[in-house]
Amino acid sequence: MIRDRLISLFDSKRTSVWFEKETGIDRYRWGNIRSGKARLSDAEIDAVVKVFPQYSLWLVSGEIAPEIGQTSPEFDEANRNLANPNAG
Repeated sequence: MIRDRLISLFDSKRTSVWFEKETGIDRYRWGNIRSGKARLSDAEIDAVVKVFPQYSLWLVSGEIAPEIGQTSPEFDEANRNLANPNAG
């Protein structure tokens, strides 16, 4: 489950190369995690939480707490769309 949430952070901008640059963890390691060839370790979770501290609760539990600044990518996207009704 944590792996699935972490993988959802990858997109056209956030590739394995981007994650390597931001976390210092090798792009091939990220690629192997994405493909299921390698298991996610505490080191990768810790590195992602440092890059995305606002997603730490969501990443480890799947829960959000916007009142304390703990959101998810989906929550943030929905809020952006609400703020701009013509977006999407």
